[in-house]
Amino acid sequence: MSFLRDTYAENMQRDSTEAQRLDEQFHLLTENIGYLLHPSVRVKMHPQARVADIATGTAAFLRDLARNWPDAILHGYDISTALYPPSRILPGNVSLHILDARRDVPVSLWGQYDIVHVRLIAAGLAASEWGRTIRNLAKLLKPGGAMQWEECDFTNVRHLPGRPDSTTGAATTIGLMFLTAMRPRFEHGWNRLAAEMRNVGLVDVHTEAVSVDRVYDTRPRLTANGMRAMFSWARLHAARGSQGALTMRQIDDLERKAYADIQSGCYVTFDIHVAWGFRPE
Repeated sequence: MSFLRDTYAENMQRDSTEAQRLDEQFHLLTENIGYLLHPSVRVKMHPQARVADIATGTAAFLRDLARNWPDAILHGYDISTALYPPSRILPGNVSLHILDARRDVPVSLWGQYDIVHVRLIAAGLAASEWGRTIRNLAKLLKPGGAMQWEECDFTNVRHLPGRPDSTTGAATTIGLMFLTAMRPRFEHGWNRLAAEMRNVGLVDVHTEAVSVDRVYDTRPRLTANGMRAMFSWARLHAARGSQGALTMRQIDDLERKAYADIQSGCYVTFDIHVAWGFRPE
């Protein structure tokens, strides 16, 4: 059935290793963004606020939010439960559910949330699905409710030398391979969020962009985190025998050289785009 197609799993594993990587990625991106909720959105939080986190994955956003809002009602939605953490480690006010945001959301969820949050869903959406998905999710908002959405411009990924003697060759090679394969997904979304939010009737829509390497101390960890994602992707396609895939030996050799690049001071840079808007009262 097409509405259950898990496009993320077509390119990445859904397992405990990937869950750990995604948790680290979430916290590193948040550190560089500088906030969990933009101040304009945060004012919509109150002790019993209702929040929906879409494509929640490991529920990292909700687990962070619950620390300061223990009485809020926090719901996570994803197309797959494979990355959900064990219920025993979830805060008591967090619950996780199944939802395909590309399809019409149930009428029972319309107008139920003060805040709808989304981060990094581009890998799961085709170019033609952005407008419909944003329209679907806007229906979840209460009058006056806020939507906040973060997407990265991975089409502008560069691996740069952090020192005069840094090497970047292997890191750049795997980066270009990954981007070439994923470009049809990554070239949309980050540059369309504001317009699509306005198209579905949200108001007071704003955007900002920050560099992923804004916080200097996060550079090595973010670069290594991205490497783990790209080499996991490469091994998945090698194991499947995908056309043009590297051999496992080639992957091992390139990975060794890429991590040597990081040790030499190579770091990754690209922009994180944040968009937010409000349903009219």
